[in-house]
Amino acid sequence: MIGQRLWQTRSRLCRPFVRNFTIAIDGPAASGKSSTARAVAHELGFGYIDSGSIYRCATLLALRQQAKDDAVADLITNAHLEINILPNTRQVPQRVTGMGRLCVPDVQVLMNGEDVSREIRSPEVNRQVAKIASDGQVRKVVLDIQRSLAAAAKAKSTGCQTKDTANTNSIPGGVVMDGREAEANSVPGGVVMDGRDIGTTVFPQAELKIYLDASAMARAIRRWDELNSQLKETETGADQPVYPSVEDIARELEERDYADINRTHSPLRIAKDAVVIDNTNMTFEQQVYSITDLARERLGLERKYDDI
Repeated sequence: MIGQRLWQTRSRLCRPFVRNFTIAIDGPAASGKSSTARAVAHELGFGYIDSGSIYRCATLLALRQQAKDDAVADLITNAHLEINILPNTRQVPQRVTGMGRLCVPDVQVLMNGEDVSREIRSPEVNRQVAKIASDGQVRKVVLDIQRSLAAAAKAKSTGCQTKDTANTNSIPGGVVMDGREAEANSVPGGVVMDGRDIGTTVFPQAELKIYLDASAMARAIRRWDELNSQLKETETGADQPVYPSVEDIARELEERDYADINRTHSPLRIAKDAVVIDNTNMTFEQQVYSITDLARERLGLERKYDDI
């Protein structure tokens, strides 16, 4: 038995490095896809693409220019978008993680050189983004952008090391997009992307597909906390929340769910080979480490967080 385990361990260490490893994280609105995907990418040393921000940029453009529905695809085609992982990370509060060990990189979204990271998360954009995202022409344009961004992320590998120089956190095929120096023996290609059709349409051949879900009320509470914490950070944001009640947000989320599930083009659905994770009663740390361990398994490495 000991000999068998030793052979298994050696065989994992000697496996060839994976040059392209994609983690697709799908799920309904406010299920924690974005923060989870960023934390997973940070833990594994992978690149991260926030696909939802592309649709939000399209929505913001449409609102600003009062564009007709058939003009939105052209607007986003001609826009210059950048999604940057910032070098600084913020530690997730212990009340959220249960342990307070995780860090989540901040993401900066630039549209035509303007930082719109906060504005694309506004209540106005939240209410309109489902309509914009249901447009077939918009989705076709965004699909090309998503795949281009993922290819660029994999080409910027700086995170993987060979087994002779690797530390305990090294992951085959890793990508880091936060400005850290590349190792001479780094290998391109891991990326984490979240959205609603990543595992079914954008990357149907992804090596790991996750469907992240939670109850409508749990998601509404999270969205309410997120929006009101943002308001308090602005100059006009007072200590009193000005966003609708949790119940109002729950109704908005249910409407968004219905629109996403029933749209004609790339509807929200669970990929046949996806791992479903209901995080209603999970700490943030538990959901992140469950995904990183699944990735480690498929990369031929030992699980690290069975005790979380």
